[in-house]
Amino acid sequence: MTTADGGFMSLGPHLVNLRNGRLTAGGLASTTAEDVDRIFEVHLPRFIAEHPDSPVPLMFWAHGGLVPERTGLAAAAHHVPWWLANGVYPVYFVWETGLLQALGTRIRSGIDRLRPAVPVEEAADQFVEWIARHAGGRSVWADLKAAAARSVDRADGPSPIAYDGDGAAGDAGPGAEAGDAGPDVVEVGVGTDEGGARYVARKLAEFLRQNPGRVTLHAVGHSAGAIFHSYFLRAAFEEGVPAFESIIFLDPAILIEEFKRDIVSRIGNGVKTLSTFALGKQRALDDECKLLNITFYNKSLLYLVHHALEDEEDAPLLGLQENVEADPVLREMFGGADPRIQAIWSPQLDGPLDSRSDAREHAGIDSEAVTMESVARRITGQEKIEGFPGILP
Repeated sequence: MTTADGGFMSLGPHLVNLRNGRLTAGGLASTTAEDVDRIFEVHLPRFIAEHPDSPVPLMFWAHGGLVPERTGLAAAAHHVPWWLANGVYPVYFVWETGLLQALGTRIRSGIDRLRPAVPVEEAADQFVEWIARHAGGRSVWADLKAAAARSVDRADGPSPIAYDGDGAAGDAGPGAEAGDAGPDVVEVGVGTDEGGARYVARKLAEFLRQNPGRVTLHAVGHSAGAIFHSYFLRAAFEEGVPAFESIIFLDPAILIEEFKRDIVSRIGNGVKTLSTFALGKQRALDDECKLLNITFYNKSLLYLVHHALEDEEDAPLLGLQENVEADPVLREMFGGADPRIQAIWSPQLDGPLDSRSDAREHAGIDSEAVTMESVARRITGQEKIEGFPGILP
């Protein structure tokens, strides 16, 4: 792995950095096919050799759509040592960045352009939802979901060049932070033929065939990371990966319809256990969306997705408690009859140590210690673990 400023060099053995679904050239960190090869041919085998007594948990992490590239990389750098200390080998997909910034830009411009057309009875959050719908918020969300889909393109499928930006080379894109754009570097052939997550899935399948029983597989997706993993899992099974021990979603932004179609059918048929950790209804309503430390929406981001960003208004999401409880299939599925499936709604501070959460924010559920320690216990199967290091300093 190469970096624009050298600051994330230590992430190389644990990073798959994607842009527009392709392995990235340029930006703050670059992941090439050779970097992915080294994960499975050098770094992971070395870690396994250091932990010979039992299969090593191999965990694939996909972050949500809120974070700019720098934030996603910084979070990975902060978390990786903790995973390693708990005997877990982590691989972080940093896959598409800056949803909140892109939405904020659309909303700010939409306020100036569309305010005269807003119905006068709209309250503050309804106003933001109306603006998001009419000022291009849906296209921002659709682009993010499309990036997840492009990440699993086959080599003979569509092949956009992976630039350092969402458009032309050097364009950091509407959601990037100042300083995120690196040199205008596009390596010939990098990511032009195959989605980056598809390449990882293919190399994973090859590794498993050559090293049977050496690892157990786990996938964790935060927010839109659940959407990303719905594609990555499909690609992994298509490439011959036999099974994932656990799938864990944190405040997932995936549509219930897509969750049923892409994930539920795999339970017991490639997915051994599935769990979600999410804000309970009241905590989701008490959450806020902030941009540059200014609140622009007085609920969890999932409500903005639910009310305004999907094609269908009020589209049911897996991360909203009232949506899950209103769905007869999910209500029964998460009702406790099947021990392989569980939903934990924050706050949940009693019961088994692997089933607790005190998360208060959609954006921060992946840095909340009680939640993350529950996730680690599920992945390792151990109650005694190293404590989570907390939020970024």
